[in-house]
Amino acid sequence: MKTEKQELVYPATKKMDVSEKYFGTQVSDPYIWLEDDTSSATAEWVKAQNEVSFSYLAAIPSRSGFRKRLETLWNYPKKSAPFR
Repeated sequence: MKTEKQELVYPATKKMDVSEKYFGTQVSDPYIWLEDDTSSATAEWVKAQNEVSFSYLAAIPSRSGFRKRLETLWNYPKKSAPFR
């Protein structure tokens, strides 16, 4: 099986000069802006990251076979305790 190293080019991620003090220790948090899950900037960053990830994953030759096998393993009759 031949494997070629695929160069992944990730989108640039901005860094902010932000730090906060926690229990007397100054902690740098340059990516705190990504914690705002309602921000359009965060949504754009996630979309760009997903484009890189999904295109890489889609190019894996054995992906569909692997997925089918996992679905076979996961799709079994499930039982649970009765409830009202």
